[in-house]
Amino acid sequence: MAVNVSPSNLVDEAFPDQVRALLSRYDLPAESLVLEVTESLLMEDRERAVRVLGRLREDGVGVAIDDYGTGYSSLAYLASLPVTEVKLDRTFVGAMTGSPRAESIVTSTLQLAHALGLVLVAEGAEDQETVDALTALGCDVVQGYHLSRPLAPEVLWEWLEDRAAVPSSSSG
Repeated sequence: MAVNVSPSNLVDEAFPDQVRALLSRYDLPAESLVLEVTESLLMEDRERAVRVLGRLREDGVGVAIDDYGTGYSSLAYLASLPVTEVKLDRTFVGAMTGSPRAESIVTSTLQLAHALGLVLVAEGAEDQETVDALTALGCDVVQGYHLSRPLAPEVLWEWLEDRAAVPSSSSG
């Protein structure tokens, strides 16, 4: 499960304790949660944000940089932040099948993420051609309207059950 984090959460030293309490209350493993932060959020009070994120990572909570490539995109920050995922912005993903430059950005960002031991989430996969291209590149997670529109919680379970009943078309 991924949850967007607000600027006030990211600089709140008590936030990791609140997250830990909620995970305990609902009996969820920390590894099942990924907190999404935008690059611009990380720049507001970088030192405090790194402390807060570091405590969350120590607890096993995943941290993703959302909308990667549209903000500061500093490689120094990417290498030094306690993150587990990079979510490449839909701007690049949506254009990759029609633009060699966009495809190069997707490919190089995927290679960089993997070299740093990070998961790459490609946002904005709006058609099968894009999903196929991302799969061929070895993308870790594909996200977009082609796969599903946002769903209400009560509809999500039915959607997941429907997908579990369909045999996978990939050869592994």
